[in-house]
Amino acid sequence: MKKLLKLFIVALIASAGVTVAQDAKIDALEKQLKAIQEQMAQLQATGGMGQAAAKGLTFNFYGELKWINKNHGDDKFDPHRFVLMPKYEISDTARMISEIEIEHGGAAGGDRLDGYVALEQFFLEWDINEAFKPRFGVNLIPVGTINQDHEPNLFYSVHRPIMYKYIIPTTWMESGIGATGDLAEGLDYQVFFSSGMTKDINTAKMTDGGFSFRNHRPSSRTADGNDSLAIAAKLRYRAGGFDGSVSTYMTSMEGKTTGESDVALYDIEGSYRFNEGVLSGVEVIADYAWWDIDDPAALVGAGATQTGDEMDGYRLELAYHMDHGDNTIVPFVRAEGYSLESGPQGSHQNYLTYGAMYAFGKGADQKWEIKVAMRQSLDDDQSSDFSVGVGMQF
Repeated sequence: MKKLLKLFIVALIASAGVTVAQDAKIDALEKQLKAIQEQMAQLQATGGMGQAAAKGLTFNFYGELKWINKNHGDDKFDPHRFVLMPKYEISDTARMISEIEIEHGGAAGGDRLDGYVALEQFFLEWDINEAFKPRFGVNLIPVGTINQDHEPNLFYSVHRPIMYKYIIPTTWMESGIGATGDLAEGLDYQVFFSSGMTKDINTAKMTDGGFSFRNHRPSSRTADGNDSLAIAAKLRYRAGGFDGSVSTYMTSMEGKTTGESDVALYDIEGSYRFNEGVLSGVEVIADYAWWDIDDPAALVGAGATQTGDEMDGYRLELAYHMDHGDNTIVPFVRAEGYSLESGPQGSHQNYLTYGAMYAFGKGADQKWEIKVAMRQSLDDDQSSDFSVGVGMQF
């Protein structure tokens, strides 16, 4: 009898344990089901964008708002840039990267909105390995630094350095094919093949005093009067506080009437930021770029005064990063300039630019900044540009 009682008690305890375990599993399954239902409801509420985000779609943004006063008189407000950067992870090794920019408030074909909309990046990147990642599509030409990395917190003035307007025509993008990859620790490369410069855009400016490569970038899809292949390449090295690169762009460009000329753009730049010692926070930047033109007369046509065989630009900059609580103040001073032609009729401009940037947050938490800057001509006492700007990037 006692044995039967013991067996009954053991069976009762065992059945109770099984029941408790089953109840725990049921509770866990109910929680998982509820979480799945909530996710499905959220996706349905947000529509296709929510579903795309769940699969790997992200959006980045940067933008600039400016107030500009020129020559102590003329002033204007400029919603200069509004840039969306959609990115989609197609797989673990492939992604789509794009950049859609609205400049100066947009374009409506009338007098009220005089800006434009541009597709500045739109390419597929495929990670075959760390040393070889091909790209296909619309890509930024890899010359210099700011043409590729131009979010407003990456330069301290309200306007981008002036050499990145007249010598390296930022933002400069082309359709083509290329690759990027890591060669060693801190050392990476980029190479990109695209169509070359074209005579068919701004042909009227192919004269002495008006010629600039900025005016002859090809469109992304139409026949441009230039079948020449262009190649751009860049080597960049980063270690500690140092960041430097050498880069080039080479092509053959058709002239205004007949003939053509080989042209090449070169850039060498470097920066160093001291992170310790008495110079901690000091940053020094040097950047020099120049165009080498094999046959200047072929570009501007017969009868025009020859364009110089070299055009160049430079910047020498000193900045100081000071902590202000969770934020950063960066006063800076920059000597900069450009020369579009080397002959006696050339356009030579030199400036002293100075001011400060107040950045809210640090590192990845830095989402916006306020800038104040003065760009004063060293060649004309009456020429100045005072500006206040707000930049955002997130």
